Amino acid sequence: MRTRGCLLLCLVVLSGPAWAQEELGKKTKEKVAIQWARYESKNYSIEYESLIPTGTVKQIAEELEDVLEQYISVFKFKPAKKFRVKYLENPTTFEQEGGDPSHPGFFNPRSGYLVIQQMPFYELIPTVYHEAFHQYLQAYLGDEATIPTWFNEGLAGYFEGMQRNEKSKKLDSKLIDNRRIKRLQEAIFTRSALPLDKLVDAAPAEFHDKEKEELHYSQSFAFAYFLMRAMGGKPVFQYAEELKKTKDVALANAKIFGKDRKNMKTVEKTWKQYILGVKIEEKKPAGVK
Repeated sequence: MRTRGCLLLCLVVLSGPAWAQEELGKKTKEKVAIQWARYESKNYSIEYESLIPTGTVKQIAEELEDVLEQYISVFKFKPAKKFRVKYLENPTTFEQEGGDPSHPGFFNPRSGYLVIQQMPFYELIPTVYHEAFHQYLQAYLGDEATIPTWFNEGLAGYFEGMQRNEKSKKLDSKLIDNRRIKRLQEAIFTRSALPLDKLVDAAPAEFHDKEKEELHYSQSFAFAYFLMRAMGGKPVFQYAEELKKTKDVALANAKIFGKDRKNMKTVEKTWKQYILGVKIEEKKPAGVK
């Protein structure tokens, strides 16, 4: 999930527990009768409020198809069936469908739906990229897999920042808006960064604690950035494959940190040194062609 508040520089990316989203939806006092329409693209089935212009829905479908193409090219996994999406017109109907008004979208792992609401495209497109990755990752790893929050949110935050090639206008998984790294650079300088083991072990409730959530998200993004850019993505792919095969988080952790985490301190030191040396680049907002 993605927080509305810190959208391009901080991009405090989100994804609270699905049960919390569902409970919020239940609190709506009076339900609105939603008039649904449907749009089908190659890999997505989108149920949307009929008030939303079809052209807008089509553009979102194109963005979803574009970003899915990148996910498939990176992870070499193509889903066997279409993904389902709900697209709501306003905060009222979004909340009614389980949304949190402070978050512009979410993926519900129970229902399998990606749920988004209408908003300016400079906010909506990064949200779509982020939540679509959660949906894709669950399909890739399987419903039985427990996906550690840092891994789920870190990679979703990473791909949320995917940019379009200025010449081809196509999305490029190697072009990532890295401005969120500045948050961790500052935390390292002020010695307020969380130890890597604390980040990796944070349960969902702890990860989404209001006092630590921003730092958890920014550090997860920065660690994913390190694994994908400095390490070529290999640790990410090995981690994901282990989770898919064994559903064992400890075995997956060993792919990055070694058996019994013997390499944890070395990885942490290398990661922070790399982050301090990253040049922050100015990029166009996602979705701008």
